[in-house]
Amino acid sequence: MSTLRSILIAALLLSMGGAGLAAPSPAVAAAPAVQSSATAAVPAAQSRFACDEVDAKDKGWVLPIYVHQPGQDAWEADSAALLNTIWETDQTVDSSAERFGVSRRIRFVQDGDCRPVVAKLPFTKGRNRAEMGKAMAENLASQPALVRTLWQTNRVKPLYLVRDNEITDSCTGGGANAGLSTGNVILPRWCWSEAGLTHELIHSFGLSHCDGGGVNGNDPVCRNMGTRKECTSDPASNYHLDSCRIDDFRYFEPTPVRQPELERIRNVAFSPYLIQDQPSPVWRFRIKVVDGGRCLDGSAAQVVQRACTDGSAQTWQRGIDDDGYLTIRNAATGRCLTMADTVVTGPCAKKDKAQQWLPDAGQDRTNFTSRAGGKPAVKDNRDGGAVVRDGKGEFVAELLGGLASSPTRPSTPAPTATSQSTARPTTGPTAGPTAGPTGAPTATPTSAPEPAVTSGPAESLDPTPAPAETPVRGRNVRFRSTYGTCLTSSGTRVRLGACGATWNVVTVGEHVQVRRQNRCMALGKVSGGKRSVVLVKCSGAAKGQCWLLEKAGGSVTLKSATTKATRLVASSAKPAGVYAKAAYQKNSVKFTIR
Repeated sequence: MSTLRSILIAALLLSMGGAGLAAPSPAVAAAPAVQSSATAAVPAAQSRFACDEVDAKDKGWVLPIYVHQPGQDAWEADSAALLNTIWETDQTVDSSAERFGVSRRIRFVQDGDCRPVVAKLPFTKGRNRAEMGKAMAENLASQPALVRTLWQTNRVKPLYLVRDNEITDSCTGGGANAGLSTGNVILPRWCWSEAGLTHELIHSFGLSHCDGGGVNGNDPVCRNMGTRKECTSDPASNYHLDSCRIDDFRYFEPTPVRQPELERIRNVAFSPYLIQDQPSPVWRFRIKVVDGGRCLDGSAAQVVQRACTDGSAQTWQRGIDDDGYLTIRNAATGRCLTMADTVVTGPCAKKDKAQQWLPDAGQDRTNFTSRAGGKPAVKDNRDGGAVVRDGKGEFVAELLGGLASSPTRPSTPAPTATSQSTARPTTGPTAGPTAGPTGAPTATPTSAPEPAVTSGPAESLDPTPAPAETPVRGRNVRFRSTYGTCLTSSGTRVRLGACGATWNVVTVGEHVQVRRQNRCMALGKVSGGKRSVVLVKCSGAAKGQCWLLEKAGGSVTLKSATTKATRLVASSAKPAGVYAKAAYQKNSVKFTIR
């Protein structure tokens, strides 16, 4: 592991401008501590992680475990770095999937508000780190009920994030394959970062390095390991999963295009530890200069640093584009962060390399690398000083609202069991510690049961109408089409696909809004006599977001409430895009609501 460690240290030092690996300040707004006592709950809308309400025997769960020496629990100080590490890794997975027009997110063990549950594990210095799984089993009685229950299903992939480098100073990961083989990751504190966790997470799916060969081909990891042109010509080659894509085994391939015959359990894109069809929304954040604490201000074309305020000129919107890169849009001007001779904002243009960015995320610092080359830097460190291309300067990306984990309480009620445990496949020699004992029933990872909704008109979904400007929770449902596919989305486009997406149907006056990930389904642009159907920011006054649920026998159709006969129509029965056009009810997509 000495080679891997030297590579990761080099990558981290680059991302931190040579400032070292310590974490003097949090990378995100302070998060509530996971402690043995109750902490303030964070609203579900603030969760930054993908949601999964129901457990099943074919699902795997990823469990972050905060490992500390007895008596040295410092969660309150360490939580921001840990949560930032797992969140940035989740975003890496989703960015990698968006290249194919789909979404993949990590299925973390979570509470009813979709916040990750972080377990705590006291571990004695000098004990063999391979015994962390055994130590977790010994400590299971002190864990939250949800962790106790899921751990025994043998479908939990543990991420051991060790708070110091004395317990272990080597970052490792191992597992048999991308299926329900659990595997594990061990990261000492120096290795906490998107680069460190993503690299070892790949290993936990049974993948080797670029010089591996065998069933994995010869370039699986690629990140900071490949030497071919495809692995070095674009900054994304050290970010996206399977970015090189040059051998006969593409380990992250969510579409059948050019995918050679391969066991499904070797394709990470179909791992049961990932959630499908929950694309990341646009995140609002501030970019703060570490030296001086000022914030990047985009009120003019030249981006400058100013004293931090709550103003929209210092609020940036981070989204993933169709190529898997980030676009960073200023909330005040609507213009996009652009790399030129200096750092400016410009009119947003799709596929403009100067506006495509990759995060360079360490433990507590996040810079951004332009696809066109260069990184933002600070030359004149003063109020009003310009942000320039390359040079000195480190940044912190502060998500507005911060990151939060679920309060960890041993007294948390145990969830209701729903399925039987699954036997653990044998992991390979690099698997490291095992993930726990076998033989107990699995359980739903939330205290709230999945809502039971019957098909019918809007009134049956939410009998209490509310004004458009009043936030309403509504009902969570799934729209299953008569084709066997379900209404879902990829990025901002609504389509038919896998049946994992949950929609929130809210009655507003005499119509409904159909929401997902805090965005509303709406009529898009017209092309060729039909309209696209997209997800946009919700607005009670927007007519294109108004829908009616029409009864069609035992099913329902989705009809625009602002036109006479505009309904959802699919281009084919297979997973495909949907659009809106004037159509008879019999020719539109019919759904059952579940």
